[in-house]
Amino acid sequence: MPDGRLVGSAVLVGLLTLLTSADAVPARAQSTLADPVRFEVAEEDLIEVNGDARYLDTVELRHAASGPVLVNELSMDDYVAGIAEMPARWPEEALKAQAVAARTYGWYVARTSSYDGYDICATVSCQVFGGADTVVDAPMGQRWRAAVDATSGEVLLDADGGPILARYFSTSGGRTYANEEAFPSSGPRDELVAIEDPFDEVSPFHRWTVTFTREEFDTILSRGDTLAAASPAADARREGPTDDPSSRVVVTGVDGSEVDVDARDFQRFVSAVAPQRFPDRFPQLRDDGLSRLPSTVPSSRFAVRFGDDEVVLDGQGWGHGVGLGQYGARGRAEDGHDYRQILSAYYNGRTPTVSDDLPDRMRVGMSASVETRLRGDGPMRITAGDTVVEEAALGTWTVRGDGDGWAIEPPEGHGADLEVSPTRLATNLGSFDDAVTVDVDVNKPVLLYLEVTDGAGEVVLRRELGVAEAGSHAAIWRLEDGDGSLVEHGPYQVALIGEEPAGDRDGTAIDMTVPLEPTDDPDVTTTTPAPDERDGPSRGLAIVVAIVTLALAGVLVIRRSR
Repeated sequence: MPDGRLVGSAVLVGLLTLLTSADAVPARAQSTLADPVRFEVAEEDLIEVNGDARYLDTVELRHAASGPVLVNELSMDDYVAGIAEMPARWPEEALKAQAVAARTYGWYVARTSSYDGYDICATVSCQVFGGADTVVDAPMGQRWRAAVDATSGEVLLDADGGPILARYFSTSGGRTYANEEAFPSSGPRDELVAIEDPFDEVSPFHRWTVTFTREEFDTILSRGDTLAAASPAADARREGPTDDPSSRVVVTGVDGSEVDVDARDFQRFVSAVAPQRFPDRFPQLRDDGLSRLPSTVPSSRFAVRFGDDEVVLDGQGWGHGVGLGQYGARGRAEDGHDYRQILSAYYNGRTPTVSDDLPDRMRVGMSASVETRLRGDGPMRITAGDTVVEEAALGTWTVRGDGDGWAIEPPEGHGADLEVSPTRLATNLGSFDDAVTVDVDVNKPVLLYLEVTDGAGEVVLRRELGVAEAGSHAAIWRLEDGDGSLVEHGPYQVALIGEEPAGDRDGTAIDMTVPLEPTDDPDVTTTTPAPDERDGPSRGLAIVVAIVTLALAGVLVIRRSR
């Protein structure tokens, strides 16, 4: 990716454990701030929300007509990278096709919808948006990010130069629908015509079977406002082609009553009720037995077999069936098609192009919690309305709705003068060779660094360990310099340094000698490594990890390498 922001996994930079400190400075009282409240971080940093999801760029809390909303504002390509709609392990050309479709669809929704304070939602009602976690630390997430970057700016355009309605879905079962077949209210669209889709055969949902006992079927029917009239059932059949979403399902009751419903309504009803009534049975295993079907009835394309003991639905496909079939795109890519050919096949000849009208940024809306905790893995700029609350805030900030505004509570120790205790020798970890542990207390959120200087006063190592809250912290030095090579024998000073965004620093080093010398202190253990251990091949790794366990928030944060 051009700016190096998203990485597939965190770089491990030293072990850092946060413990609660009894001497931490209490946080100041809450204040009520104007709407909206915005938290912004630098390009390479993330904002963690409620100890869970992480987002790039800017997170905003605002009041909308529907209630409190959390908005992630970010660049268009960072938005597309946050889309979680296709497995990143799939072929590169399928991923590229998905990236162009997602970018086009996002632009279309932003242009045609009227959400309150944002451009697009983050759910299946729009596109599933997972934020930075879709790529950061995600298995093979960098493959998806690479596909986004390789197609940066590319979209599918209509005759007027605007974005087409680039619908997409999972599995066609062998044929896609024209838009008017599945979405009759929006009518025909030139970019969304039906095509034969034989490459969809790679999908595990290309064909599927669902079996109900007669008792299960009757129980499910009895829960429906309409279908209950035909329970217990004497017969059930599909009237009209299986591939026609407007055809009907007709159920006849033992008393002769007959109920007919739209096949799509039948699919949605059974898929909702069956898992409620029989959670151990539905959804059933797919035909290959490897996992369960995505829903009890994955699509409206099914035939009905009504027997003496069972009712069987023989179906095909998963999803609405219009536009790009994702498994079909995978099959085409595996057959050697490039992403332009894939998009052309599903969108009636259209191929990607770059448009100057494509928005630079997107605003993604999500429901907000009653209480929201936000923590940057670097300094955050906080604003409320037109007022700057903090230019460079550290630590976990808590925001709550307060009428038309927001109550905001800073982290413990915020506003206090920086105090960092002298660095202490703690203990080496017995599971590591050539390692020494030091610890320190800080009274407020800081950027914590591990610094090592040699006997001549030259800095041999400086590692940023991340944002540390008020409390006690420990870190490991594995006797390595900044390049990951073992240091020479001799005297060294090791320090944990707390630094504020404005540049104020505090911390006092502890002296030690390499090789490490035994100590008489019963609470301290040191090791003198054997010479052959110091030169072994296991020393190829750079400094061991920095894992930050937040005592106050109870979450785990890993600081990424810059």
